[in-house]
Amino acid sequence: MAGKLKVLTRAQIAQLSVIQNALEVLDWVLYDRLPVLLGGTATQFTFFQQAVGQAGITKDTTNLEIPGQLPAGHEFVCQKIIFEAQPNQAAGIVAAYAQDAVNLTHYGWGQFNIGSRPYLEAPLKNFIGGNLQGFAGAVTTAYAQSRTVVNGEMEYAPVIPANYSFNVQANYPAAPVVAADGFIRAQMIGKLIRPRQG
Repeated sequence: MAGKLKVLTRAQIAQLSVIQNALEVLDWVLYDRLPVLLGGTATQFTFFQQAVGQAGITKDTTNLEIPGQLPAGHEFVCQKIIFEAQPNQAAGIVAAYAQDAVNLTHYGWGQFNIGSRPYLEAPLKNFIGGNLQGFAGAVTTAYAQSRTVVNGEMEYAPVIPANYSFNVQANYPAAPVVAADGFIRAQMIGKLIRPRQG
């Protein structure tokens, strides 16, 4: 890619609300989900490397159209990154569900890469934006993802250009231990810039 990668300030992002003749700017979330297996050995989970339609992957898993990059004419201004644990509710025990959530989000570190360089690196716990609440007998609410406290926010927002590789990683010093197969999801929140229709 010629030139330097764009990085926008909050003031510049606010100016994106003005839609230009050839472009539209939308609030957008890119998301991707990867399995975490009982007895698994993986210590690194690299998100946004799969696309809808590949090997039966649906929009429940990801909304990326091309693995690891955006389509031609598209840019994404990344303002926040969130990791979300999705333990298996079939484990049936609140304590196990909550412990799996802790094991997936409170150890290791996260990294956001564009091309070959990291643009954000921090402990995974800084990305979760949620908390454990331990409601007795309510497995589905043992881990509450907060909507009011979101970490992983970047003061200066890097812009992912079209056809340029990017990923988000969750890295662990040892493979996460879970009571049952589950998932971890990464979300990138920001502005999608794309060509207008017509």
